[in-house]
Amino acid sequence: MSERVESQGFYEMLWDCDHCEAKGLLGKSQRHCPECGAPQSAIKRYFPTPEQQKRVDGHVYEGADRTCPACNAPMGAKAKNCTQCGSPLDGSKVVEGVKAPAPPPPKKKRAIWPFVLLGIALFIFLIWFLFIRTKEATMQVTAHRWERSIVVEEFKEVEESAWQNEAAKDAMGMRCIRKERSKKQVADGEECHIENVDKKDGTFEKVNRCKTKYRSEPVNDDWCTYTVRRWKKVDEVSAKGDGMTPAWPTNVPLPDALPMLGAKRSGAKTEKLIVDLGKGKACAVSDAMWKKLADGQKVKIEVRARSGDLVCDTIQAK
Repeated sequence: MSERVESQGFYEMLWDCDHCEAKGLLGKSQRHCPECGAPQSAIKRYFPTPEQQKRVDGHVYEGADRTCPACNAPMGAKAKNCTQCGSPLDGSKVVEGVKAPAPPPPKKKRAIWPFVLLGIALFIFLIWFLFIRTKEATMQVTAHRWERSIVVEEFKEVEESAWQNEAAKDAMGMRCIRKERSKKQVADGEECHIENVDKKDGTFEKVNRCKTKYRSEPVNDDWCTYTVRRWKKVDEVSAKGDGMTPAWPTNVPLPDALPMLGAKRSGAKTEKLIVDLGKGKACAVSDAMWKKLADGQKVKIEVRARSGDLVCDTIQAK
């Protein structure tokens, strides 16, 4: 998010003399204490309260003060020699700045995350103990069963809905209404705050920092209902039986019917191969496993420790 920065002018910092009781001295215009003549100490500068602020009109910021290496007096950035003691200012350091006071930190609330983590751990343990925990069992294949089904589709007129730009190309009888499709962010003024920035030359600059505020507005579009001609499921024909020779249902239409209104064709096929394991237990397995297991054969399988449900994907021939 872009930020607009605008100067609100320069104001004098204040400082307190550390040699006498003089307080609230002006940082730019009073480089020495008017009471005792002691030089200003840069580390004694501070921001004035709003009612103490004195604007420096026409001030051109030329750079931060430097500390005289001989007497520690703060000298202007352009000075070559200290006006307090005359020492050259070559290699002198920039004075230390004053940071604007930060807002008071929010009161710390008692941390609840350890209790949350403990609760989550206990919940996970209970789920595992009650529903996931397994034990190994040996069972015997008692029979093979199969179930097969074929979907029957009819070519018919069906109603669909979509946004207008996403509607089917062969849509008929389109009827549209306006409704909200999304949101957009729209600029809605600014949020601004004033910051005080120590220029380190006895003044501070008031800086107005502003960020654009945004509000959410709906974006409307056409939502359309229309009719299209499609193959749609209208029935499902099933067959089931015992033994190792499953068969598909035969009383279904041909799969290559022409797309004419009222025409029917056979569609997707599904198959379920089951091995019975006695005591009312059974597992649906892959074609390879179904053929591999013989009636009367022993198998190993994981069983839920609490419910007794079989974990069918763990079945193995012994």
